[in-house]
Amino acid sequence: MSENQLTFEEVNKHFENADLSQFKKDGKSFFSTNDVAKAPGDVLQKVCAIYKVVRPFLIFVLKFPIPSKWKDAIKTFMDLMDGLCP
Repeated sequence: MSENQLTFEEVNKHFENADLSQFKKDGKSFFSTNDVAKAPGDVLQKVCAIYKVVRPFLIFVLKFPIPSKWKDAIKTFMDLMDGLCP
């Protein structure tokens, strides 16, 4: 999946193949604010796993004619997450 040329079909296939059930309430990777205090590293790994699923959608959204402030917010978020999530 080339990031600059993502199509709707590629993003949709990516989401169709993603299993986020483990992150939903009662899933094995669900976490709460209490978990953040107890094991922040574990929570960060889980957040990064979710981000890696959502990232192609964010890239896809940037192609659309949305306000530049929206794009800046998405890009800033992605830069932060890309730095946190190898």
